[in-house]
Amino acid sequence: MKCLITEKFHESGIELLKEKGTVDIRYNICRENLLECIGEYDVLIVRSDTPVDKKLIDCAKQLKVVGMAGIGLNHIDTEYAKEKGIAVFNVPDGSNDSVAELTIGLLLCISRKVYNAIDAVKKNHWDKTGFTGNQLKGKTIGLVAIGKIGSRVAKLCQAFGMKVMAYDPFIDPNLAAEMDVELVSLEDLLMKSDIISMHAPLTPQTYHMIGKNELGMMKEGAYIINLGRGGLIDEDALYDALVSGKIKGAAVDVMEKEPPGPSKLFELDNFIATPHIGAGTVEAQQYIAQSLANKVINYMKSLEA
Repeated sequence: MKCLITEKFHESGIELLKEKGTVDIRYNICRENLLECIGEYDVLIVRSDTPVDKKLIDCAKQLKVVGMAGIGLNHIDTEYAKEKGIAVFNVPDGSNDSVAELTIGLLLCISRKVYNAIDAVKKNHWDKTGFTGNQLKGKTIGLVAIGKIGSRVAKLCQAFGMKVMAYDPFIDPNLAAEMDVELVSLEDLLMKSDIISMHAPLTPQTYHMIGKNELGMMKEGAYIINLGRGGLIDEDALYDALVSGKIKGAAVDVMEKEPPGPSKLFELDNFIATPHIGAGTVEAQQYIAQSLANKVINYMKSLEA
């Protein structure tokens, strides 16, 4: 088994793969070089910055497995891979707790103006009254999707004394009731929530599901958080809503284009962003690497049977 790893992968997973074959680590390999060398590998391990499209798959003459060290597969042409007999694995449960915890962290940062206050103190500006924010207790949070991550966010928010509503057309209503989460339409969610938190996958149906009209439905002075996928929110519409004051603040860990390059959103004091670090904990990365490595190893072993 010959394996190529193109992006950061925890050492524990690398060691498992090395026990079964050759592992080449080429972090940040350029697209041209990847297309040139991929033909000699049986296994490709990637994260979200390596597109696995038709062109790459056509160059991968020996490829048996693509492993995604994370959840999202929207950068991998899974249908074409299947057509070519290439298995695709991800780790959908590896970072659930880490992403949920960061959701709360960003919510606290934007609602309490933590980032602004820290920045002011570092500039030797001590202002006890200039960063008045909002407490979470008693607020209503509206979750867009309550799957493995959204359900954890719901539990954490309830610990803060928040009411939790959700829009999720795929969830079992009985399961939502067990979680003490009120299921509502997207329109009702937008109109009744003090905070909106995005946890949906990116599909053609969810692309820009929060745009000008949806932001206009939100409560005056509400907050919006996105730890799902960047394309869920129309960033131009979000900018306008933040500038007008319709939306009091926004915090995101994902953007439509990553890395985003210059963005007018970064000029705003009521917008904060982190560079897609939701899964960026030691615990999550170790679990993801070991789980994915074992999936790859077991699959390759099955081909030999």
